[in-house]
Amino acid sequence: MRKVMNQCKKDRIRLLEFFQDHDILRKGYVPRQKFRNTLHIQKIMLTIPEYESLENHFQVPGDATLVNYVSFNNAIEDIFTEKDLEKNPTKKLTGFNAPSILDPKDVLNQAEE
Repeated sequence: MRKVMNQCKKDRIRLLEFFQDHDILRKGYVPRQKFRNTLHIQKIMLTIPEYESLENHFQVPGDATLVNYVSFNNAIEDIFTEKDLEKNPTKKLTGFNAPSILDPKDVLNQAEE
């Protein structure tokens, strides 16, 4: 999840619409292959064990071939905002910080500067 969150935050990707393209009846779940395909199209590159871990965590109870993309998306969307802000407008949000693309080994020390 951390890898997907980092990529979504860095590229500002909202995944819900892309999953809904594969869910014509808007039932909230897609086949495992469509789940992988949607993430891959958005350039979220994961290993096979990472895909399997996500699919198993968000699988639809009673059907191991389907993935609940709505609960997956709700977990991902928490990096942008929280759902209950209109009920609690003074709530302090915790920011999600994606790792920097800068390599900390490239920073100059005092003598080199």
